[in-house]
Parts: sequence; C-alpha cells; structure tokens
Amino acid sequence: MNVFAAIDLGGTHCRFARFRETPHGLELEAVEQCATAELQDSDAVLEAWEQTLQMPLAAVSALVMGVAGPVQDAQRARLSNAPLRIDLRGAAPRFGLRCCRVVNDFVCEACACLTAVGTRSRHLLGPEVAPPASRQQAGPAPVAVLGAGTGLGTGWLVPYPEAGGVHWQALPAEAGHTAFAFVGREEEEFAAFACARLGVPLLRGDDIVTGRGLAVLHHFLTGRALSPVAAAAEGLGGDCATLRWYARFLGRACAHWSLSTLCYSGLFLTGGMVLRNPAVTSHPAFAEGFYMAPGLGVLEHIPVRRYVEARSGLWGAAWLAARQQHNQPEQRTA
Repeated sequence: MNVFAAIDLGGTHCRFARFRETPHGLELEAVEQCATAELQDSDAVLEAWEQTLQMPLAAVSALVMGVAGPVQDAQRARLSNAPLRIDLRGAAPRFGLRCCRVVNDFVCEACACLTAVGTRSRHLLGPEVAPPASRQQAGPAPVAVLGAGTGLGTGWLVPYPEAGGVHWQALPAEAGHTAFAFVGREEEEFAAFACARLGVPLLRGDDIVTGRGLAVLHHFLTGRALSPVAAAAEGLGGDCATLRWYARFLGRACAHWSLSTLCYSGLFLTGGMVLRNPAVTSHPAFAEGFYMAPGLGVLEHIPVRRYVEARSGLWGAAWLAARQQHNQPEQRTA
C-alpha cells in the first residue's frame, strides 16, 4: 500500500509524519518533531524527515510540505516568522522523491477538516452541524480555517458543483497580515502601546492574536514584560483581564475571516494558542468578539469548531499527498 510523507513546517516547530493508505483511509504510522531553528535549508528538512522516521524518502509515494508563509509555486516557499527558505527543485531529485509539492500550511489545515481530525473537532458556536468529513453530502458554502500560534494563519475550501458531486478546492490566504480593528478608547490605547513595543506603524492580526501579541497585551494590562510562554501561563490561567481581552480579540479575528469567506459550512480553529489554552474559546468574551455584526444576520449561522490535536496540519498534508499521488482533485462528495 502507498506510504505518504507529511511535513508541517512552522515558525517554531517542524513536524514530520509517515502515513499509510489503508482500505479504511489514512493511518498515521509515526510522527516526530524538531525546532525549526535547527533546520538551515531544504536538504536539512528532508534529511530530518529521513533520520527521525528512519525511512528513505525514495520509498514514499508522495510528499507534501506545508510551510507557514507565502508559497511561490509548488516547489518554493519562505517562512513568515523565520529565515528558512524552501526550494525542492534541486532537493527532490537528490532524495529520490517521485512526487512532491509545497503548499501553504493552512491549505493543509483546511484539508484536515476532511479527515478524522475534522470528525473529532469540538463545536464552539453556531449551528451544531456535522463537520464535512462526516456528512453524506457537501454543502454549497465554503469551509474556513484560522489558526493562532507563532503567527496567525488562514485558509479555506471552496466548493464547485460538478456532475456526480462537489469538488472542494483548497485555497491559501494571508488574512493574518491584514490590519486589525480596535474598538473604543482602551483598545486604541493598547494599539498605541503595541505599535511602540513592536516598532510598527500598523498592527495586523499576526501582531495581536498570536503568542507575541499576547505577551504585549499582558504587558499593557499588568506592567509585566514576559515571554509569550510565561504570559500565557500567567494571563490565560484564570478569569483575568488578559484572558478576556485576548478572547475578545480572537473572536473578532474569527468574525473578520468568517465574513470574508462566508464559511457557512464551518470555521475550524487551530494553532498552539487555541489548542493549549481552551479557556480562550470557552470564555464568553470569545463569543462577544465573534458576534460583532448582529444586524447583518450572517455570523449567527456559521458553525465554529475547534480541532483538538496539534497534528492536524500533518493529516491535511497526507490527505493532499494521497490526492496528488492518485492524480485526483482535492475532494468529491456525492
């Protein structure tokens, strides 16, 4: 049976996985990770996959690498929050790769909702409808994904009706780099503080709804300058001002992306800030931030769900690798 290589290359961690195709679908055989800072170039990334998973890449049917940054084409990309650049044009032949592709990491995160990861996701807000992977029929509306971690990532799946079913097309996006909206005097004061601390003239979601943004927010509210990890431990552990503000900001970012995509088939949340801190999305301020346009009557009809595992990007990459190896479009549902 086919074996697929999956790589999820983020700004902080790089995860490697080996999947096998079975009659019942994809099966995760092995997974490892290392610090992204340890990887210097494309060859180092591919060597790390072989060494940690103890298999030559020449033995896999296909590889898909999700990269947390803009993708130039199917072979080249660069990280948004780290200096590493990827170019598989020369590396792939050296490793004997028969079929490989580079995509934005949130293309993988979007495709993950079509796997067991989507089935296991947890409902947060809106209608309680089954995730796409569990439905007998696909809806006519897009699916969107948003992830808060080292950066703020976005992606989506757009349906195209065709004979015999619906074709899902995975699309990248960089909505995390658009300007973030602040409301009221207190938030404007924080915005001025954050601009000064970060040395930027304009604040993006990537500056606010991330670990870096949480540290700046906690400093503004408490006067304590901490690392992102320490700020999360101190500021998200109880019902304090940092948790309320951050939950409201995350809800607002989710609302903006939902309104941009009209993702009536579902918005899925992921990323380290979401997965490690479930108190954020369960706090009432998250719903307050999300339902920012009650007069429009749109957001109330969007189901919001949260992935429950950090390996979602690897599942999405493996799913794409399987489609690529079989030379199939992303998805058809009857």
